[in-house]
Amino acid sequence: MTGSPASLPRSLMLQVVLPRGAVLLVWLALNHWIRLPVPLAFVLMAADGLFLLSQARAFLRSADAHVQSTGAMAPVWGGYLLLLFAGFAALTQWWDALLIARAVEEPAYAEQRRLEREALYRLTVSADGRTLIFDGEVTFGLTKRMRQLAEENPGLDQVALAGPGGLIAEARGAARLIRQKGWDTRAAGVCASACTLMFAAGTERSLGPDGQLGFHSYALQFESGLPQIDLQREQEKDRAFLLQQGVSAEFTEQIFAVPSAELWLPGRDELHRGGLIRPGTR
Repeated sequence: MTGSPASLPRSLMLQVVLPRGAVLLVWLALNHWIRLPVPLAFVLMAADGLFLLSQARAFLRSADAHVQSTGAMAPVWGGYLLLLFAGFAALTQWWDALLIARAVEEPAYAEQRRLEREALYRLTVSADGRTLIFDGEVTFGLTKRMRQLAEENPGLDQVALAGPGGLIAEARGAARLIRQKGWDTRAAGVCASACTLMFAAGTERSLGPDGQLGFHSYALQFESGLPQIDLQREQEKDRAFLLQQGVSAEFTEQIFAVPSAELWLPGRDELHRGGLIRPGTR
């Protein structure tokens, strides 16, 4: 380093601007064309950070020589600003690379939510392709998943149900699908609360050896409540549906007389008399 006034800009160009520009172009290409594994992204970020520090040290040596020979500080401050900009640009590219790398390994938020909901229930098709088997909580996305499996398995003619209930709105959607398809329903285990709406939608309805139906009145999922939801009106909607499906008026009255915190498990004879199941159905 000669220490002449022209040497500092030349040093800045050769030691910082050109190498840093080349590195940033490489990062841009990587982020645009390649999805790096997370460990490799961290390795490259660490290597680039060390290279950036070495560039800053080289510039500082040139700046010291420049000040000692000329006493002029303006070019030095300009170099500092350029280094600051280079560091900010590097951080931006590192962050982009990390986001892209993590996007490969982690599903998008919507996909995560779908997987979390599907983890609340099990929905499979029997080996003979005739029975759709549901066990778990009635939650968002269930109807869509049932419709998808129905399209993939045109031989389905029955739904085996078990679960503690869940979202009434989603159970209504599943019940409409069951009616549209003309499927039979069978309680394979305890089918309670919202699950019973799906059961009642069946063309023929039966209990398996361990089957039971559990009923109670409705409750809001959140205790704070939603003022636009009228529980009584929602119960009347489903009472009308049950009556349409052949359930007796006396039985529906008894269903919605049960407190929401309790569960009524009527016996087979009661279910026969109430119209939920019939002797001789498969």
